[in-house]
Amino acid sequence: MGTISRSLAISSLFPKTVESWQELEKTVYFLESYSFNQLEFYSPPGNDRKTARLFENTGFSSVLIGVIPLKRAGFSLCSLNEEERNKAVNVLKNCLDRAAEIGSHGVLLNSGFIPGYLPGPAAISIPSPEQLKAACDAYIHSIEESAEYGERRGYNISLLLEPGDSKVQSFQLLGPTDRVMETTELIRKNHQRYALTMDLAHLREEGEDVMASLGRTLPYCDHIHLCNCLMDDPANALYGDKHVDFDFPGACWNYEDFRNMYRSIRNLYGDRGFTITLEITCRAADNEAWFADVASRCSWIFED
Repeated sequence: MGTISRSLAISSLFPKTVESWQELEKTVYFLESYSFNQLEFYSPPGNDRKTARLFENTGFSSVLIGVIPLKRAGFSLCSLNEEERNKAVNVLKNCLDRAAEIGSHGVLLNSGFIPGYLPGPAAISIPSPEQLKAACDAYIHSIEESAEYGERRGYNISLLLEPGDSKVQSFQLLGPTDRVMETTELIRKNHQRYALTMDLAHLREEGEDVMASLGRTLPYCDHIHLCNCLMDDPANALYGDKHVDFDFPGACWNYEDFRNMYRSIRNLYGDRGFTITLEITCRAADNEAWFADVASRCSWIFED
């Protein structure tokens, strides 16, 4: 059996860390008592040297979540508008600079909106095949430009695409596994530090068979998010990929389902190492007590 790295998406598990460095510091020291070894995080700029020391002192490896500033800016790496695409690339380059300062080994990113995305009730108009190809080409250009930027600076940092959903909530270009694989194969011809981070909830939103899709992406993916979603009630405020708890009423899966999927993933990877990440959004008043309960119910994640 390969080495398994256990990771936490603390931007969801501890939402206050996204806005406050003090909350990040408090949370990282709190998590020292648990047996996780990687943190996926985002914190406001300005404290990167302190963050580097924090992770060094506590022994956590880290991934910077570039998805957050990309979404906040509203820029897409796949945009057919060259000015917007360049702005998205600049956001990603800044994330690479910050990751290098912090010592993070990866930057998590998304593709950006599928052509035809319209904010509001209309959500999306159906893109043509020509638009989809042009958007994929734009995305590949953005990744190659960003990867070359990091390579010129000697950064030992991976660009990690997390495919989103293309038709429920996020309306990402790179959601369907077919499209994800096509672009990944092209990028990997020249850039080996580009890889996939697959999210179980996003695959469910795409209507794909989760384990079949993980098997297809296996050559380019060694990082998987355990994340739940609510798909049966569009009127529910938490419909879609809202990172609901593993026992949320009406959610797609429960704790036992995730335990079984973890075991299937472990068997899928066999002698290959991989990273498994818990991603649940805390909606409780006492974040630390809530996490302690979640961790106790996910003890199976430490099974070898």
